[in-house]
Amino acid sequence: MRRVHLEAAEDHVERLAREHDPVGAVKELIWNALDADAKHVSIVIERSATGSVEKVTVSDDGGGITPEGCSTAFEKIGGSWKKATRTSLAGRPLHGRAGQGRLRTFALGAFIRWTTVADGIDGRRRTVIFADRASRNDFQIGDSIATVEDLGTVVEAWGRQSSVLNKLTVDKARSQITTEFAPYLAMYPEVQIEFDGAAIDPKGVIQKETQNVVTFEHSGIADTAVLRIIEWDMRVERELHLCDASGVTVDITEMRIQAPGFDFTAYAQWSQMAEHRGDFLLGEASDSPVSALLAATRQYLRDYFRLRTVERRKEVVGRWKDAGLYPYEGDAGTEAEKVERETFDIVAATIHRHMPRPIKQQKATLALLRESVKYQPGHVNRILDEVFRLSSDDKSELDRLLNRTSLSSIIKASSSVADRLDFLAALSHMVFDPEAKKLVKERTELHKILENETWVFGEHYQLLVSDRSLNQVLDRHLAVMERDSMNPAPVYREDGSVGIVDLMLSRARREHDRMQHLVVELKAPKVKVTDKELAQIKSYAHAVIRDPQFADVRVEWDFWLITSEMNDLVRIESRQKDKPRGCVWDISEAGYSVRVWVKTWSDLIEESKGRLQYFKEHFDHDPSVEQAMEYLRHAHVQYAPEALVIPGPRPADGSLEGPAGDVDPQGYEAEESA
Repeated sequence: MRRVHLEAAEDHVERLAREHDPVGAVKELIWNALDADAKHVSIVIERSATGSVEKVTVSDDGGGITPEGCSTAFEKIGGSWKKATRTSLAGRPLHGRAGQGRLRTFALGAFIRWTTVADGIDGRRRTVIFADRASRNDFQIGDSIATVEDLGTVVEAWGRQSSVLNKLTVDKARSQITTEFAPYLAMYPEVQIEFDGAAIDPKGVIQKETQNVVTFEHSGIADTAVLRIIEWDMRVERELHLCDASGVTVDITEMRIQAPGFDFTAYAQWSQMAEHRGDFLLGEASDSPVSALLAATRQYLRDYFRLRTVERRKEVVGRWKDAGLYPYEGDAGTEAEKVERETFDIVAATIHRHMPRPIKQQKATLALLRESVKYQPGHVNRILDEVFRLSSDDKSELDRLLNRTSLSSIIKASSSVADRLDFLAALSHMVFDPEAKKLVKERTELHKILENETWVFGEHYQLLVSDRSLNQVLDRHLAVMERDSMNPAPVYREDGSVGIVDLMLSRARREHDRMQHLVVELKAPKVKVTDKELAQIKSYAHAVIRDPQFADVRVEWDFWLITSEMNDLVRIESRQKDKPRGCVWDISEAGYSVRVWVKTWSDLIEESKGRLQYFKEHFDHDPSVEQAMEYLRHAHVQYAPEALVIPGPRPADGSLEGPAGDVDPQGYEAEESA
C-alpha cells in the first residue's frame, strides 16, 4: 500500500469535484470507461429503504489501469496521457484530456474505491485504489496482485448523505446521459451503456434527426462544421454540444434560441474543437473561432425551427383530425374561415405539448380554444354545453373564468386543476392514512409543502411569512399596511414568551381598502389537539388585541389551528351555538377584528375539493394514491416525505411502513416538541 498525494490546493480540488452535479460525475466516469475501449458500461444505483441513494457503482470491461500507470493517473491534475494522443487503442476518439475525471467521483460519495484489472509489464494484475472525501488530495494505492479476472474497472462511491444524489433517480438524469452519448453510440453501435437497470437507447426516443453543414468565418478564413439536430420524444434540457469531428462532446453551452414546442439537442462538430476547450465562455463578442461558430449555428437553428414549426403544425393537426379531435369539419368556405382556422392551428400547435393526455380533456380544450379564437370568451357557453352538458351554474362559473383570464391561462387550466386534485389526494393520504400520518413531519415536510400550496387556504391569500416569531409576523403586517413604524416595540404573549407561527397569509379587499390577514398554525396529523394548543393560538390573537400599535380598523385577523384530532373540550368549544362552525373566538370592537378558528384537515380538504368539484366531474380526473404520491415527489421533491412517495414494493400487508429501524419515533417527537 502506498499513498499518492495530489499536489493541488484543497479548495481547487473541491471546485473540480463539482459535488452539486452527480449526473455530470456519472457522465465523466462513462467517458473514462469508453476512453479505455470499454464496450459495456454499467451504472448501478443502490437505494436505502426510503429510496435515497446510498451507493453508486460504475463498472466497465475496458482495458483498466496498469499498476505502472496508477501513480501517474492519480498524482497530478492536467497533463493527462490522453492529451498526447487522439485515439484509444481501439481507434476510438478520446474524450478526457485534463486528468480531472477521478476527482468528479467525489460528487457521488464520501468514500471511493477503484478496482481495476489491466495487463501490465508483469502480466495481468488487479489493483485497488481508495480515496476519502475528508482528504481529497490523498489516494491510497494497494499492492497489485496477479489475477486471471477479465479486464476492466469498477468504481464504487458511497457514504455521502445528501439529497443532491437523488438527482440520479429522476428522469432528467437519463435524458442528460442519453443526449450526451447519442452521437457516440450511433458511431459505435457495439458500445452499450446501462443506467439504473435499463439500457441507454437514443434510437428509441429520437423523433427526428437532421444533419447539415454550417459555414462560418474566423481570422479571415472560411471554415465549416457539421451540425446535427436531434428532436426527442422525451423532455430534455435544450443544450448545444460543441463536439470534435467524431461527435465527442468537448463543451456544452446554452441554446439561446426560441423554438416553442420542440425538445431537441444540437451538436456542432468541428475538427478543431478539442484545441478550443472552454473558449465558449468568452462569449460571442470575442474574436474566437468558437464564437463565430456559435453565431452561425444559432442562426441556422433559428431558420431551421421556423420551417419545422410549419411542418409540426401540419403533423399535429393531422393527428387530431385522424383521432376525431379537430373542432372543425370539412373545408373552410370563406376567407374569414380560412384565417380563423389558420390562427387556431398556430395557437393549438404551439401549446399541444401541454395538452392533457385523456382524450376527453383534449377534445374539451380544443373546443374551448376554437371558441376563444372565434368569439370573445363570453360566448363559449354553447360549445361547453355541447361537450360537457353543463348546468347553468357551471356555465356561469366557467364564463366568469374565461372573462378574467388570458388565452394561455385557459389552455393551462385543465393541467393546473389536475395538479391541484393530485395534491389534495396526496394531502388526504398524508393526514388520514393510519400508517402514513405516523411518518409525516410537521416543520420539515408538511409545513414546507403547504408554503407552496397556499391556495388550499383560499385563492385570494398570498404568503407573507413562514415559520417566524410573532414579533416578525406583526412587523410584516406593519410593512404591508405602510405604517410609520417599521421596528415596533416587542410584542409578547401574556406569559411573556414570543410564539412561533407557521404561516401568515394576506389579502387586500377592495371595499373600504381593507386588509385581511390569516395566521395558520399547523399540527402534524399524528398530534391530537388539546386545550393547551388552543390556548397557544389564542395567545397569538390576544397579543394583537392587547397591543395598541397594531390596532387598525382596516385590518381583520383570522387565526386558524389546523389538526386531525381534538379532545372533547376543544370540540365543544368549536361547536358554539352563536358562532359559525369551528369559530372559538370572535372579538370585533373599535380598532380591531380578531377571530380564532379550529379547523380539521378534513374541513380544509373538503372546502378545497368543493372549489374544484366541477373540474373533477367534467374533466374526468380522480387521482389514485399512486398518482397523488407521484405529483408530490415531482412538485415537492425537497420536502416530500421520502418514506411515502419514493416508488418501491410495498410490504405484503399493504402498509407503507418500511423495515424496522427506518422510522425514528424519538426523532419525530423531538422535532414536533421543538
